[in-house]
Amino acid sequence: MMQQYMKTKEEYPDCILFYRLGDFYEMFFDDAKTVSRELELTLTGKSCGLEERAPMCGVPYHVVDGYLSRLVSKGYKVAICEQMEDPALAKGLVKREVVRIVTPGTNLNAQALDETRNNYIMSIVYVSDRFGVSFADVTTGDYFVTELDSARKLIDEIAKITPRELVCNEALFVSGVDLDDLKERLGISLYSLDNWYFDDELCRKEICEHFHVNSLEGLGVQDLDCGVIAAGALLRYLTETQKTSLAHLSKL
Repeated sequence: MMQQYMKTKEEYPDCILFYRLGDFYEMFFDDAKTVSRELELTLTGKSCGLEERAPMCGVPYHVVDGYLSRLVSKGYKVAICEQMEDPALAKGLVKREVVRIVTPGTNLNAQALDETRNNYIMSIVYVSDRFGVSFADVTTGDYFVTELDSARKLIDEIAKITPRELVCNEALFVSGVDLDDLKERLGISLYSLDNWYFDDELCRKEICEHFHVNSLEGLGVQDLDCGVIAAGALLRYLTETQKTSLAHLSKL
């Protein structure tokens, strides 16, 4: 079981892994230390074949939403690994899969969200002195795209939208935008994504396939070159974290 856990953890190294064991989600090693500190939970240990017991803590599955909300509000990503078969009927090790990744901008817990504002996640790509910007709310289906030509306009846009989470390409860090100030002043969680997320052709294909169109002209965004990159990267990121249909994002 611990080998299965470690293999899954290797696939989601930037996430805290909530690993379903019976009626609890368990965390191990550094994840357990982080969660026990952030949520003030008791840290215990589990024999795992090593000389020392693995640090461990857990939360009951039926009240997990509250714990998830507290973690993502602090800027953490959480991968939910569920049991995919009945342990009583499983032959050998119970099959488990990560069914969703919860991030600050994709938290679906209505009790943790402010009803008076959107829970936006924003994608920004910096290319050739232009900023492509896209933002969405997975709870409402809102999905927008634009382009900006200065760092000042970008900062104004971010302040207006106030996203909970921002994903970007690495070039944004050398664009002159004071990202640290934005993070502290607006409480935004910021993550850079691998460069392949912002591949021009891949992003165009992602958008066309999502909206079932042959070209971007039907969406009216064919002239937003870097905006389309931001929108496609955001769509890919949401697809990977939500692991479910995004058909409710029906208009760009």
